[in-house]
Amino acid sequence: MSLEEEQQNRLDSFRQAAGRFASGVTVVTTAHDGHVYGITATSFVSLSLNPLLVTVSINVHSPILDEIRGSGAFAINVLSNEQQDVSAYFARRGRGRSRGSFEEVGTHVETTGAPVVTGALSWFDCTVHTMLEGGDHTILVGEVKAAGGGTGEPLLYWSGNYRELSPAEEQAAQETALTDDIHRIADSLSAQLHLHGMSPAQLIDAQRAVEPEAAALAARDATKEQTAQLRVLVEEAERHTGDAARYNPLSLEFHARLGLLSGNPAIAASVNALNRPRESRYAADTTAERANRAVAAHKGILEAIESRDEDKARRLMMEHLGTVAAGIQC
Repeated sequence: MSLEEEQQNRLDSFRQAAGRFASGVTVVTTAHDGHVYGITATSFVSLSLNPLLVTVSINVHSPILDEIRGSGAFAINVLSNEQQDVSAYFARRGRGRSRGSFEEVGTHVETTGAPVVTGALSWFDCTVHTMLEGGDHTILVGEVKAAGGGTGEPLLYWSGNYRELSPAEEQAAQETALTDDIHRIADSLSAQLHLHGMSPAQLIDAQRAVEPEAAALAARDATKEQTAQLRVLVEEAERHTGDAARYNPLSLEFHARLGLLSGNPAIAASVNALNRPRESRYAADTTAERANRAVAAHKGILEAIESRDEDKARRLMMEHLGTVAAGIQC
């Protein structure tokens, strides 16, 4: 096989592999010198929260790059599954440039002057932060000056075709996004609590304030699949009560998982934020005897959740925290 054939095979394999990555569809827009410009792109990434940065990659030969350099601003518009026609409009060569406004797509202006596509699932109005060369593409890094959006389901692109989420997939995607958000909030708060320091009494008071209610809400709302996963976690912890290094993360995960099963984002974030203080406070005091007592308490709480007994789940969690508090004081 010649070198040219090897390179072509490698390129074909790359395209096939990259095409298996499902992505959302966006339209990048800008306005400059009396004209508006737009191009379809699927390479959008949220980059940073501090400062607020997003990125999108555009072919180096696209004329929109010069317009963005001139205007110093652009908008990224995430399309809904009802906007395939919008994606197709901006994907056609020569259709992304118009004087004053786009002929077939409604837009409005938010902060920077870049056109924001009306009806977009979400949008990010940006000033240019950085433009980086990346092979045959330029990576636009935008500092978000305004953002927003509406309701609906995303337009997806996978394996060369547009796709839509089924209702079950849409719900799963929303739940995953919410869980990710909760973990980000909890990690930030947990780090701050760890740096600030919490006394044993403060930690127990915080747990008593949120975890009994988390257990009660889990008893009310958790699905059979969720409780089955919780049981697997408890049984795994029971097998390692004699090994603190393996037991402690499983025990902490039980409490964190209860927070998520509460279905309340504020409670879930609060419970998860206590993980780092819990770990630093309890890890050194773990013995096989205490681990076995904790597993027995976790089993009781789990059984109350499985039987949908909110009062019992709340009471057993409060009793468990009382036992933990007594152990810390000793």
